[in-house]
Amino acid sequence: MNIFGTEFDYAKRLDTLRTVMEDQQLDAIIVHNWTNQYYYGGHYQHMPWYPLSHTHITEAPLLLFKDSDPVFMAAFITMNAIREGTWIKDVRVNDTGYASSPADGVAKVLAERGLSNGNIGYEETTCTAVTLKRLTEALPGATLKPAGDLLFIARSVKDEAEIALIRKAVEIGHSAIDVAIKAAQPGVTEMEVQFAMEIEMKRLGAMREVETMCQSGIRTANYRAFAAEWKEIEVGDLVTIDLGGLYHGYGFDIARTWCIGQPKDEYVKIAQDCYDTHDEFMRTLKAGMSFADIFDHIRAFMIDRGYPANKAKFPCQQFAIHGVGLGPFHDFPHPTHRETIIQPNMVLSFQPSVRTDTFSFRFENNILVKEDGLELLSTTPHKLI
Repeated sequence: MNIFGTEFDYAKRLDTLRTVMEDQQLDAIIVHNWTNQYYYGGHYQHMPWYPLSHTHITEAPLLLFKDSDPVFMAAFITMNAIREGTWIKDVRVNDTGYASSPADGVAKVLAERGLSNGNIGYEETTCTAVTLKRLTEALPGATLKPAGDLLFIARSVKDEAEIALIRKAVEIGHSAIDVAIKAAQPGVTEMEVQFAMEIEMKRLGAMREVETMCQSGIRTANYRAFAAEWKEIEVGDLVTIDLGGLYHGYGFDIARTWCIGQPKDEYVKIAQDCYDTHDEFMRTLKAGMSFADIFDHIRAFMIDRGYPANKAKFPCQQFAIHGVGLGPFHDFPHPTHRETIIQPNMVLSFQPSVRTDTFSFRFENNILVKEDGLELLSTTPHKLI
């Protein structure tokens, strides 16, 4: 049992991954990404040291094997935390004489398993160039293959325990949204609204996933910019909040835009077009569709309403579709993998948005794909007023 007290079916997760490894002819995968370490190994680092801090004590690779039990690598300073958090029994400590470096430790374990000349996957989006160089030197006979996406794809369909945690995270998001709406009054700064949301999330047991955002007035035209100490909310302003929080490692990603006072006709028109786009998404998306099909359909739908996909021409569309789960920030499925087939128990975020040169309007909902349709998880109102 890990620090959160959560328990998952790790054997089933490894079986799923091993099927993928067999298909890709991989003997092992070296896991550096902290969310994948949590998913497969149970150990959670909410502010990951590696790769942000790059030393022998912060690099703790998890080794997953196609045909044998996993091994977690550690430094002496992180040994207790990893042992406390992981279900894996074999935790090797490098810097107490076992190995001269994390790469040397990996090489020793692979040699022990007879894989010095094996096909070894690594996470190309997390593993730093320095680490890859050291692994290449320590494993001259091995073939190192980029395999990071395989881990994310294998975890994109959520089990019931994961969905329950996402539901709880969304509930916390609802409460933070309610607090933000009450706090966002004329004369209050954006930063004060941000703090109010973050305090509420923390109070309910969640931690911030990314910098919580609050924008108002013309600052919403920045599309993504953090809250300002100096910008006070005014009557007539649009206020946009975008917040993501993690509960026991699983998150939500929700945004809302509303108007302080009576909205301009332009706001009303654009908001309605975004609401219609959201309704079209909910009507159209079904399990079995490809990511490309739904993405291109929404793009065409918004073009038909006068919002080009050209982000240099205002007003323009700037919608987003991505997975929700462990993150960090976004989970799979992802727009970079247009061939992905949407499956039941995937959790998606959909954010219809229109950007102009003086403001943006957007909102974001989290949605569970089911066998017979979609379930809207984030049910707090997303209306302009």
